[in-house]
Amino acid sequence: MTRRKDNDPTINTLSASDHDQLFKLVKRGVNRRDFMRYMMAAGATAAASGTLFGGMSSAWAATPKMGGQLIMASDQHGPNDTLDPALFTSAIDYFRGRMFYGSLTRLTSDLGYEPELAEEVISNEDATEWVFKIRKGVEFHDGKTLTADDVLYTMNRHMGENSVSKAASLVSMIDKWEKVNDYEVVAKLSSPNADLPIALGTFHFKIIQDGQTDFTSTIGTGPYRVKEFKPGVRVVGTRFDNYWGEGGYLDELVSYGIGDPVARLNAFLAGDIDGMVNLPPKAISQVEAAEGKEIWSLKSGAYINITPRLDMSVSNNVHMYKAMQYLMDRQRLVKGVYKGEGSLGNDQPINSAYFDYCADIPQRELDPEKAKFHFEKSGLGSTAIPVVAAEVAPGAIDQCLFMQREGKKIGMNFDVKTVTTDGYWGSVWLKEPICVASWNMRPTANIMMTLAFKGDAAWNETRWKNDKFDQTLVDVRGVTDPAKRSQMYCDLQTMIHEENGMSIPCHRNYVDAVASHVQGRTEVPLNNFGGAESPVTLWRADT
Repeated sequence: MTRRKDNDPTINTLSASDHDQLFKLVKRGVNRRDFMRYMMAAGATAAASGTLFGGMSSAWAATPKMGGQLIMASDQHGPNDTLDPALFTSAIDYFRGRMFYGSLTRLTSDLGYEPELAEEVISNEDATEWVFKIRKGVEFHDGKTLTADDVLYTMNRHMGENSVSKAASLVSMIDKWEKVNDYEVVAKLSSPNADLPIALGTFHFKIIQDGQTDFTSTIGTGPYRVKEFKPGVRVVGTRFDNYWGEGGYLDELVSYGIGDPVARLNAFLAGDIDGMVNLPPKAISQVEAAEGKEIWSLKSGAYINITPRLDMSVSNNVHMYKAMQYLMDRQRLVKGVYKGEGSLGNDQPINSAYFDYCADIPQRELDPEKAKFHFEKSGLGSTAIPVVAAEVAPGAIDQCLFMQREGKKIGMNFDVKTVTTDGYWGSVWLKEPICVASWNMRPTANIMMTLAFKGDAAWNETRWKNDKFDQTLVDVRGVTDPAKRSQMYCDLQTMIHEENGMSIPCHRNYVDAVASHVQGRTEVPLNNFGGAESPVTLWRADT
């Protein structure tokens, strides 16, 4: 379900009791028919109801053709590429994971969820207990039938202090998973979480086979099975004929890594690949003019950022990172670099693409006087400030160069070192005192902030810790009062904006490019290639 802001005229026609009922419907994973019936009974129009509950149906708008091969090129690849969903880090991991695995739930284009390997999802009244009824007759690629044991094994890998999962913080409120029978499991929570089914539809919670420890290859329940996997190079999947659902139309789906954006664009224009992620904004008009080539663009809350580690002496100077934030030329990034395919960032991760966005935080702009004030307070003088940057997304290097240029005007010396994207996430990110990053949007503000800003999150880039923030982040999950919920989310975003130290200068649309024969495109605005949901639905129109 698309969550609407309180000032949305459709929502304003609903009573307080209707609001509560909608909340319960979301928790229970209502289907489209029943949701629209309820909305229309509550006074919403059919058009508004349809807008509020979008699904993946647009991906099947035309009749798919079977056969053929598609070659899709991502950018952020390296030796840490993995088939272990718990360790997924980059866009290429997420796309690869959707080729070979399924999840209990899957995300929709309006950032709701649909049951997938769980055919039914039910919660108790306060969202502290969730029942997942597992779809029967689902086969793994080796012929084994999916059961509750596979689900429990998968989910328990994300649990406990010793978990290596990159998304453990999203399920940290789960006390335990219990098996009811071979086709039913229960998650019991220590605190309410109405967003749990949405979290389980994100990239890391793909269901693996009970007991799997070797990920040099893998056996999943997805539409394709592994033919070849070479970390840092490519993966090849072939159609799994016993796939339980609709999809998996291609004979072969190939995912390459091409780190250099120019090389990736040239390969696309030459027809060597059928699709590419992160089309350089300056090349948009070139692709639009090319015969048989199209733009695949999705508006999103994705962002680029510069992250100072607050636990390192080189980068934990509060006046240094405040100066960095005021030296950021946000307007130039959005208009000049992104050609309008983005929006201004405000040094916190939640923008207007999210339901719980706080519009009350004043926009931070380029302000040389304020930057100079903080620079002088920092005591750094002419000391070189190292910043490591790679083009992990369009504008990632530009944001550093703009900051460096503005810094020179006030005597602030940024030493920007540019490196390749190959292996960046394993060798630079979370290791260097100051470096760049790019983030995909997540389906809810709570999931986004839990994954990247909670004190114990594996991906807390600045290592910022605030007990009040962490507690509020947990408490708000069970709040249904709109005004209280809104204020709590504003408090959370304000704390990041004021204290975290991160610079988030802009939010970016996902702008990919594909050949016209690439059909079955999805529109989930959480990642490249339609939110990495498209491997299921892609097909080739010229076969």
